[in-house]
Amino acid sequence: MRQPRALARNVLDVVDEIYRRRHRLRPVGPMLYVARARYRGPHRQFADGTRLAPGDTYGELHFDNSRIAALGEGSRSRTGVRIGRLLRDSFATLAEASSADPGLRDLDSFHGVTWLREHGGRVGFVSEPLPDGLRRRLLALHFRLLRWVFAPSLHTGVRDTPAPRSFWLTRNELLANFRRDSA
Repeated sequence: MRQPRALARNVLDVVDEIYRRRHRLRPVGPMLYVARARYRGPHRQFADGTRLAPGDTYGELHFDNSRIAALGEGSRSRTGVRIGRLLRDSFATLAEASSADPGLRDLDSFHGVTWLREHGGRVGFVSEPLPDGLRRRLLALHFRLLRWVFAPSLHTGVRDTPAPRSFWLTRNELLANFRRDSA
């Protein structure tokens, strides 16, 4: 089983690199990439008063799959702790950049997609399931493939289908919860 995983990992690494270049993703901290994107959904208002309207620009967040995979050695709990620390560092770096970087300073909200269950509400994240449809099914398949390749210990079988979730984080919540000088 090692050979097919190694081959699939190499293919996914190439696909990730092409995706990062095509979408002009910029690294932010050790685990995140960010790109500017236009919002196409309905009007939204977050609990902190931040509003998002169709056509507004937001920060689209992507995780560094290869970096996460490199941490996959050892126990699941220890790996989870390491990933958590690096994600906190990445969000702290994003908080700094959103204040200092002219390319990010005007972004009032950030969005990403994950396979993790709802979490992060204490530090400002708004998480919701992706609506049923083709995109959700394709992302679930993609996440299963990522887990099979990069984290086989998390892949327990056909029934273990990741449920893609959308998450949002406003600039206000990012600064309040992740800025290093406020910690």
